[in-house]
Amino acid sequence: MVGSRLPSRGSGRPKSEGTNSTRSERGTGTQSRGVTGFEDEWYEEGEERPEQLWKTWDRRAQKAGEHATVYHANGDKYRGQYLSNMRHGQGTLTYKNGSKYEGEFMNDKQHGHGTHWANDNGKLRLQYRGGFGNGKRQGSGTFAYSDGGRYDGEWYDGKRHGQGTMTYVDGTVYEGAWQNGMRHGPGTLFMVNGDTFQGEYALDMKEGPGTFYYVSSNKRYDGVWSKDVAKCGLYGEMTEGVESTLPQLKLLQPIEVLENRAYELEEERAGVSGPPVHIGEVQDTQGGMSVQQTQMQQDQSYGIQEEEEEDLFDELDEEQEY
Repeated sequence: MVGSRLPSRGSGRPKSEGTNSTRSERGTGTQSRGVTGFEDEWYEEGEERPEQLWKTWDRRAQKAGEHATVYHANGDKYRGQYLSNMRHGQGTLTYKNGSKYEGEFMNDKQHGHGTHWANDNGKLRLQYRGGFGNGKRQGSGTFAYSDGGRYDGEWYDGKRHGQGTMTYVDGTVYEGAWQNGMRHGPGTLFMVNGDTFQGEYALDMKEGPGTFYYVSSNKRYDGVWSKDVAKCGLYGEMTEGVESTLPQLKLLQPIEVLENRAYELEEERAGVSGPPVHIGEVQDTQGGMSVQQTQMQQDQSYGIQEEEEEDLFDELDEEQEY
């Protein structure tokens, strides 16, 4: 015989705060087992039943606003703001490998402005600072490579894309257009020895018209490149009559500088025989005697033999490393 706690046959439902429900074999009513057992109260058909406990716990676990450190199953940990149970707003994400991101989030991904540090043998190294979009580098930002190289410019979908400047570890600098992480479009490559290439790139190689300036030898090559190799062009002097897009460096007060240096040399060479050079003889090319001629006369007056200037740089080979 069923005890008094069991319902009679009918359509009623028990009032319960529990979660585990079993249907009575003796009627159409529903028994609900709560945390402490069966409940005595019943609900009629159509009445709203209380929320099941697992739903209550899940609702209370939903994160919104500022939260303390949350540990993820994959080993990452996050401290910051949430919205609809997703990382949203300002926060700090520490990865399992020790690397760290600090900045803005949207819909559980890095989005906005942020800073990323890489873990190098237990020490954090600033790797990237700039814009993010949908979890990837996007917009303007600076990336520091582990070998010492550095890129400052635009990004898209995690790759160098747009206008940017890449400084390589050996000191070579490229300024120009990028596409999908490669040099693509107009750009200028500055060599460590002063030589410069200015022209078109495609798929990270010189492609199309361009000019190579051999600054150390005062030469220039205007030609056409294909897959980083010069195919045809003109090789000649870099004269004043040829227009150049490279900036010109000029001494603002050359005569005054030469006069001061001449006085210093006269004092240093006080013990050397021979007539001194008059400072008034130092003139520019517009006034008569050139500066180079004056310097040669001064050296000869002090008994200094003219030495052939050593060529410090070799001309760049036809196939460039960059």
